[in-house]
Amino acid sequence: MDNRLFKSLIIISIGLLFLRLGFILTTMVIDDEAYYYIYSRHLAWGYIDHGPLIAFLIKTFTTIFGGNGFGIRVGSVVLVTSLGCFLYIFGKKYFNQTTGAIMSLTVLTNVLFHTNGVVMTPDVPLVFFSFLFIIFYYMAFFNDKSWFLPAGICLGFGLLSKISALFPALGILLFPVLMKSYRRILRQRYFYLSFVLAFIILLPFIIWNMQNDWTFVRYQGAHITEGGSIKTFLELWAGLGILFGPILFAACFFLPFKVLINSKNSENKTEPAHIYFALTSVIPLIYFFTHSLFSRFELNWPAPAFLGGILLFSIKMGEISDKVNKKIIIQIVYSIFLVLLVTVQTYFPFLPLKGKLDITNRYHVFSSFPNELQNYLATESKYKNYRIVANNYQIPSMVNLYIKPELEATCLSIGYHKTLYSFLYSDENLAGGNYLYLTTGKNFPDNLKRYFDEIIFLHQFKSIRRGEVIAKYSLWHVINYHGK
Repeated sequence: MDNRLFKSLIIISIGLLFLRLGFILTTMVIDDEAYYYIYSRHLAWGYIDHGPLIAFLIKTFTTIFGGNGFGIRVGSVVLVTSLGCFLYIFGKKYFNQTTGAIMSLTVLTNVLFHTNGVVMTPDVPLVFFSFLFIIFYYMAFFNDKSWFLPAGICLGFGLLSKISALFPALGILLFPVLMKSYRRILRQRYFYLSFVLAFIILLPFIIWNMQNDWTFVRYQGAHITEGGSIKTFLELWAGLGILFGPILFAACFFLPFKVLINSKNSENKTEPAHIYFALTSVIPLIYFFTHSLFSRFELNWPAPAFLGGILLFSIKMGEISDKVNKKIIIQIVYSIFLVLLVTVQTYFPFLPLKGKLDITNRYHVFSSFPNELQNYLATESKYKNYRIVANNYQIPSMVNLYIKPELEATCLSIGYHKTLYSFLYSDENLAGGNYLYLTTGKNFPDNLKRYFDEIIFLHQFKSIRRGEVIAKYSLWHVINYHGK
């Protein structure tokens, strides 16, 4: 192994660790993180839009570090940093030191996974446990069958993070079925026991769904079938190409298919390990690619489709020679450039991007809440015992985190999908009450006026970023909510 690669791994890993710690200490959490923090304040075995693992993780770290931005996010730094160490150890032990360094660097420097290191969402444990169960199943197939048990446990935790962990697992399940020389595994009880363990871990979530009219299943079914188009399809895959970088994206997308096609050629002796990792990628790739043709997907959703491809790419690059391949250097430099670009843009916006085009605005768009809004509520003590309501999950979640009102803010969900708040505060119990309604913009939504007897304007707030208004909010006193 080129010693420079190992030194680069150490320097980059430490540098990124301090960068992430500094970032989570100096930026506001985003609205999704605040929403998952509300999960942790109301622990359950399931939620309408996700499994419970994210809630338990946030609860663990906020219990230690407090219910603040650092406490919410530090778990993401811990998991991503731990993943980088684990990938290096795995690659070094089962392949070579170069492969281990490439695996670790490829993941740690990629901007998509870097985001998992500074923003605490279900994608963080999903990626962490999915990498682990893919690797543990590999170790069980090719080395020691006892690894089937930790593999099954990690699969269960992956599914409790996001159900999309199922897709790489399907590739794993197919491996001994398709590979004649490994069909003996189908006669080993440990193999089946691993899936039993995963099911047992997932079982509380299944029971919760049964007890709540299959809320998660119905919500996700509607969510993933939202209308897409050629435009959203191209935006998704072009966006992923940019985030992963042309080299890594092409490798993760085409290399698994190439490996499987070559394995059918009797003249080519494809390594079974390569076929294994290819299957863990091809199955989710086929699903996400075809489904995105007619449904709108967010950029982070197809992440499970790239994990096996990243491992396969790293193995292939590590096999070339002891000299570091130029592709790796270009990939790492490109990834670090994107990480630094986003970081600098967050603190010192220099790119001519406005509104939603500047993704770093999400760290500033609610900046008026802990300042102007909180000061107003402290001054107007007559509203102290009023519950703040909104008509989306983002606003009440940020209010609950940064203002911490005595009465927890909630979402009315009028003409809006159900949220966690729909289970915490039923519409029947809210009806007949007087509230403080907080909304974006300076006007009260016309479609909501008929739900109240009287609507009184109180104050307007502005979130300002380096002298520019990036968001406006208005607060209203609403009297006698009629209910939906």
